[in-house]
Amino acid sequence: MDDRLTACAELCCGKVLCDVGTDHGYLPCYMIEKGLCTKAYACDIAPGPLSSAREHISRRGLEDKITPILSDGLENVEKSDITDVVIAGMGGELIADIISRCSWLKEGINLVLQPMTKADTLRQWLYDNGFSVKKEKACIKGRFVYSVMQVRYEKPDYPLTGEYLHYGFVKSDTPAGKRYLRNRSEKLKKIGSGLMSGGTGNSLAAELLELSKLHENE
Repeated sequence: MDDRLTACAELCCGKVLCDVGTDHGYLPCYMIEKGLCTKAYACDIAPGPLSSAREHISRRGLEDKITPILSDGLENVEKSDITDVVIAGMGGELIADIISRCSWLKEGINLVLQPMTKADTLRQWLYDNGFSVKKEKACIKGRFVYSVMQVRYEKPDYPLTGEYLHYGFVKSDTPAGKRYLRNRSEKLKKIGSGLMSGGTGNSLAAELLELSKLHENE
């Protein structure tokens, strides 16, 4: 369990977990062993990774509590008693696609999402499709820093601003949070400066450069 998966675990709040794109079954095993859930499903689209998860689950002696499922996203998963769905370690666009193909995620499910790329695209999609980000935190894995979001299907009570899209609700009260905000600021500055020097998209360039100033001193 690295900081990324631990952050995902901390944002789960129910008793039955469904881990989509399970990483060797690490998260379901951890959640069961820590008493954070009583039952879990470990899902993956490919037989190989799912076999690795099944072996890890067996080594931990948790076959009676964790069910491996071969599934493209959530296509082969029934809602049943699931309370929490974790979709981690994928691009923001793929996460949005998985959610869009599963109607029962709108039925009170606690979603925990960890995009590896395009977090801003995912935030936009969630907002446009009636999902609200309830909490967000940063986590570090190696030399990279990521955002983990706790999401529910309910109308957002916050505005869709440029600051929200690019920085989310990550706070600067942890080393990971400071690093996330600073990294986002540097990326916006780089993109904005590139557009400005190229002489195209000056209005967008100006907007990105202004947004980059919000957290440049984190």
